[in-house]
Amino acid sequence: MNRIVRPAGALLALATVTALAACAPDPDVDVVAASALDSASCEAEEGALRVYLNPFGATLSDQFSADTGLETEIADLGGGEILARIAAEANNPQWDVVVLDGHGSLQALADQGQLLTGLEPANLSNLTDDGRALLPDDASWFPFSQHAAAVLAYNTELLSAATAPAEWDALADPAYAPIGIADPAVAAPAYPVVSYFFEALGSDDAEEYFTTLIENGLNTYEKNGPVGEALISGEVAVAALQEQNVYGLMEAGEPVDFVWPDEGAPGVVRAIAVSAETPRPCAASKLVDWMLDPVNVQYLMENGGNDGIFTPFVADVDTSSLPDARPVDGRLLLTDAHFAAENEVTIKDWFANQQVG
Repeated sequence: MNRIVRPAGALLALATVTALAACAPDPDVDVVAASALDSASCEAEEGALRVYLNPFGATLSDQFSADTGLETEIADLGGGEILARIAAEANNPQWDVVVLDGHGSLQALADQGQLLTGLEPANLSNLTDDGRALLPDDASWFPFSQHAAAVLAYNTELLSAATAPAEWDALADPAYAPIGIADPAVAAPAYPVVSYFFEALGSDDAEEYFTTLIENGLNTYEKNGPVGEALISGEVAVAALQEQNVYGLMEAGEPVDFVWPDEGAPGVVRAIAVSAETPRPCAASKLVDWMLDPVNVQYLMENGGNDGIFTPFVADVDTSSLPDARPVDGRLLLTDAHFAAENEVTIKDWFANQQVG
């Protein structure tokens, strides 16, 4: 029997839309062309820079403010809640910058014309070759890092290294059911997991794969945290769990281990973007530049807790703070941003309909 934990997060995001109404953008403010901005020399606009983010929270905003003297106002929410809030505010955006796990979702916002394009950060040259390969032609969002959206985590009291699944196809074995997974409509890192299989296998085979998992027993939870709780309790023996959550459970001494399949783990790209309607393009560009500075990336890795576990797309970063359990050569499987954007609604709707059914 499938356990369906339906999201309350999206409703919460809609309920909190009015919280920032008092600081709505002034429609009479002239927005400077992005390509004309020099983040190093431009004068930041008045008012707090409003940042929606699902990683780092005050660790990022406080340090940015300390370094630059610019005030920030953050909404520290789950990825699904951020996307719901942005959608609800489409006609009157209440945000200047978004930092989000999920390049497909950002590409969808770009396709809707909601992101500022043509920005030329001074620190853009710090991107690695992998980062530059992901950068969209219109510079509507800037890749910052990548990490495993899911690895094969298992309860060591129920399975051993010899009996745990070693590849993604193995999850179709009913012996591993029920399997835990985060809801791709709510948890920002969960959609990249599902979208990867739809792109790699094709829609028909991906639907067959997930249908098998659902029929065998698939427990869907709102976010990765509850997935981890179900794993350590034995409610599920195996879970597709975000790597940061796995390391946290292992460090806490919980009965959890994982397999990073040789074929790779579906990855999620963390990126930053600026609202097309921001009245603070200079201040926003300074945050983008700050995020592309290796000193600041290293700060976030060392002080960001589980959010600091990632492979940076910024060069010359000391990554020695990464957990020993993280494979040095673990392969990350990234969905094409345009595929993920174009198919996001269809895939999420299909997945939700199957779960309800």
